[in-house]
Amino acid sequence: MSWLFWCIVIVILLELVIQYCIMRAAYPVLFAPMPGRLDLAGSTDDLLKQNHTVQIEHVEIPTTNGLILRGFIATPKKSDPQGLILFCHPFKSSGAIALSQCRALLQAGFAVFSFDFRNHGESDIDLNYQAIHWLSKHEINDVKSAIHFIRTQSKWAHLQLGLLGMSRGAGAALVVAAQSSQIQFVACEGAFANEDLFLDHAIRWGERFVPRWFIQLVPTWEVVFAFRIMLWYSQKRQGCQYVNLKPYLSSLRDRDLLFLVGEKDQSVVPRMTELITRKIHDSRITVCSVPDAIHNAGRNAQPQQYDSALLHFFSQMSVGDSPQPASNSEKQTKTEPELVSGDISSSIY
Repeated sequence: MSWLFWCIVIVILLELVIQYCIMRAAYPVLFAPMPGRLDLAGSTDDLLKQNHTVQIEHVEIPTTNGLILRGFIATPKKSDPQGLILFCHPFKSSGAIALSQCRALLQAGFAVFSFDFRNHGESDIDLNYQAIHWLSKHEINDVKSAIHFIRTQSKWAHLQLGLLGMSRGAGAALVVAAQSSQIQFVACEGAFANEDLFLDHAIRWGERFVPRWFIQLVPTWEVVFAFRIMLWYSQKRQGCQYVNLKPYLSSLRDRDLLFLVGEKDQSVVPRMTELITRKIHDSRITVCSVPDAIHNAGRNAQPQQYDSALLHFFSQMSVGDSPQPASNSEKQTKTEPELVSGDISSSIY
């Protein structure tokens, strides 16, 4: 029996070494705050100078844990809004970029409501939370607080509500929409599921140092297990609970969804969108591929295409008072262009 004992010990030690190596290499890369990519400071003033048909009202949104989120609503001056778009900004940005990202919607007569997530911009700081680029329950609660605030304001409560999110904000928009059947239209740019993005980054980053054949020898479950340990540790360190997007996706049935995908996005590669859309059933999905666009910069690269896609998508929301789900014969998935299929559970790459 001694040989069996030592075999078990060797296997356990080997497993510990593998897990240690994965975590030692990956944690500083995956859980350090990513730099912000958009610098649109002053966009509020710029918009008001260029468009005198829009008025801005600043708001303060109370949250369930006593924090105040600060933001604004931009509405047409001379007409009633066609609908209301709630904008969810990406990590290391602020709600002010909504005035740039939603320029076409504002010019078309939509109202845009935007706010700064906690620990961002003008909103209060949660001293117990250190925000990074992974989606957590704090962002979900912030979006819910914003929706509750909108619904308690008689001048906006009657407007049809659509969500537009970027990167981490896109994940928050999808989760909140999955939990509320009243939200029919959701547009996303740079959306990702935590675990899928981790695997993609771990593989691409690892290939800089070791051959691909060596990485392919490491079972996917080893990497996933290491990721879950790192998530647990990071949650304790950052003061939050991360949100797994995947379980919510099946609840987005009968919704209208738009995914804007940067063709040159190296932070959230186009395949991440394909992995998300494959898990959503019975929904109307449009995937719009944006040439030459990096992460969160679709409008910077192709403003006309970006504006046209958002306007066409949300214009459907303003038709009728209560959009009805499509019949089974009408439900379909549209892609532009087709994305390469793949199953992250069956192979490491």
